[in-house]
Amino acid sequence: MPTADTFFRFDWYAALLLAGIAQGFFLTLLFLAKRPHRQPYHHLLLAALVFSFACMVLEVFLCYSGLMFRVLPLVDFSEPLNFAVGPLTYLLFRSLNGNNWTRKQWLHLAPFGVYLLYHVLFYLQPETVKYNAYIGAYFPDMEHMPVTVDFYWDPLHWTAYVNELTMLHILAYILLCFVLLKRQSGATPSNPYFYSWARLLLYFFVATLALIFFVKMSYEEDLGDHLLASFLVLQLFFISFRILTASTFFQPVVQVKYEKSALSEESKQDLLQKLKIAEQEKFYTQPSASLPALARQLHTSPHYLSQSLNECLGKSFFEYLAELRIQEAKQILADPGQQHLKIEEVAEQTGYLSKSAFSAAFKKMTGQTPGQYRKNSVPGAV
Repeated sequence: MPTADTFFRFDWYAALLLAGIAQGFFLTLLFLAKRPHRQPYHHLLLAALVFSFACMVLEVFLCYSGLMFRVLPLVDFSEPLNFAVGPLTYLLFRSLNGNNWTRKQWLHLAPFGVYLLYHVLFYLQPETVKYNAYIGAYFPDMEHMPVTVDFYWDPLHWTAYVNELTMLHILAYILLCFVLLKRQSGATPSNPYFYSWARLLLYFFVATLALIFFVKMSYEEDLGDHLLASFLVLQLFFISFRILTASTFFQPVVQVKYEKSALSEESKQDLLQKLKIAEQEKFYTQPSASLPALARQLHTSPHYLSQSLNECLGKSFFEYLAELRIQEAKQILADPGQQHLKIEEVAEQTGYLSKSAFSAAFKKMTGQTPGQYRKNSVPGAV
């Protein structure tokens, strides 16, 4: 019986898979740490999706490297997740388009739950059964071990047709995504930043199904799973890249000196007029609002926009943005007709991604917490 001592490989591809696994579990912890401040809970849905990806890649890594010989109980441990990827992707797509979570959405995970319970029959099999399943998929030329089982693990033949069932299941949810997209076509996105995420998610979803179809048509058993794992790793790193590049960490900290700037006084005033129009459109309520993004909207350079803000308004972009957001928040908090909104919802409507960041900025500028400001502005407010 081969062991990890007789077969083990760790090459650049195994290193890539391992990096993807670490990235996936790190992202899961990151999204779980970011407490969702209101519906539709896209943080938790994305955490569940990347966790599923990481588990799938982990199984391929164990099989590819030969370490599965040491942990035979983990053979096919991630197989039920085949029926979680479709629902989680659809629910995340739905959430990013502004749809709230309702209890009936749990029904989408019913196939996953049913298959997980069905797969318990395989989990309970002796290690010899799992050994034969492993080498049958990855080392078809090796000799199987004799085994006697007390009960058959696939009485309904679901496992035998798991690839076909997976593709049909994912196809159904891709169609649901397109139906939802068609219903919302023409409407203004509730949040353009998250809407762009939703479109990218759908592209990846379609590409995943196409790759599954190609792999299963081109390779026997699980020998092509390394291609699928590579694509999942690509998605995990792409998610990290998108999140990091959207972070305000990469925006300028120290303002640039403008001695050699060619921006005239007339051009500054013209830029300020355009800025007033952008303010009326409330660009600052978008979480993705940044100096480069606003400069593109105004058809100027970040350098010129920063110079105009500093020299004409005496503010950095971050000070300017914070003032607009807090002013908007003060109007909402003082409005008797919007007292039903939670502080988390006010934070989101003014461009903040977390209640803590909003509260800190609000208190810094007003000397009061949002709750205190509401209580003092609206008699009888709680």
